[in-house]
Amino acid sequence: MTDAQRNEVLHRFLGGASLNQIAAEFGVTAPAVRGLLTRRGVEIRSVSHGLRHDAFGNFDPETCYWIGFLFADGCVSYRARHIPQISVGLAARDREHLVALRSFLGCDNSISATSPTHGSCQFSVRSQRLADRLIELGRYQQVVDERLVGSRDFWRGIVDGDGSLGIYQRPAPSTRSLTQLRVVGRWHVLEAFVAFLERNGILGLSVRPHRSIFTVGTTCGPAERIAGLLYEDAVPALARKAEIAARMIARRRAAT
Repeated sequence: MTDAQRNEVLHRFLGGASLNQIAAEFGVTAPAVRGLLTRRGVEIRSVSHGLRHDAFGNFDPETCYWIGFLFADGCVSYRARHIPQISVGLAARDREHLVALRSFLGCDNSISATSPTHGSCQFSVRSQRLADRLIELGRYQQVVDERLVGSRDFWRGIVDGDGSLGIYQRPAPSTRSLTQLRVVGRWHVLEAFVAFLERNGILGLSVRPHRSIFTVGTTCGPAERIAGLLYEDAVPALARKAEIAARMIARRRAAT
């Protein structure tokens, strides 16, 4: 092969093509492709059967949700001459949510237990296209793509990843419980969240410093309105947060 073809082999592999696909395109054997990549210091990825490298190519509700979830809880890591890795870790009790993400991506990668002591698990895939797409849409940039900003599914993913919903009993003598919604994250993401809420008539919230990051939070009526906006009749969602949101929505309905 010419130098240009060798460079194209590298480009195709980092873009998600398999060894067999590249070998067929260039009329060589898969071991020859592997040897070329190894000599260039490229890590040969384990096979992710069926991985949809174009999974983030549209803005339908399910896609927006998983993009939001990975914006919040996912990590994109780049290493020289290695295919970027997208990884996400959750508590073991939320393992089924990683199963749902894996199903959405169409692959069969394992979900590994990372800390038996603390009960956590992790899922990861390697894909140049998926990683670049998350970056392009604003994962680490200063602007979130406007098509995501307007999506309640994207923001439900953010809340499922980096937010909390709760119903708490007030100290006596009060008999009415307190509902709360809070999200932490990067300033530019939370500013976009506030803008989304304002477009939907939920006013008065602001982004505030929270240790090394930022937070947006509210209680009672506004928290219940946000829960309804994001979670009512919506899938996918993290099961335990969707259950709390349903209780917050029911509480608001009972009060009106």
